[in-house]
Amino acid sequence: MLGEAASQGLTQPLFTGTITVKYLRGTPLGPLRSEAWIDRTEGVKAFARGFICDDAGVTVEAEGIFVKPAWAREAE
Repeated sequence: MLGEAASQGLTQPLFTGTITVKYLRGTPLGPLRSEAWIDRTEGVKAFARGFICDDAGVTVEAEGIFVKPAWAREAE
């Protein structure tokens, strides 16, 4: 989910630099909602954030740093 947001819908190649997942409580089976977005970019890095929630609130938060590989930068 974070990688797809960071790569703008899988349109740009990016490698995962780091990813952090915080489990706030158990995530039940059943209907869930997930959201992810690019928080900011710095040069070749994209910083993404996201969460998963159910009707009672957020169960998981995540953030990651994604890096555009050198071969993709050279192709531009």
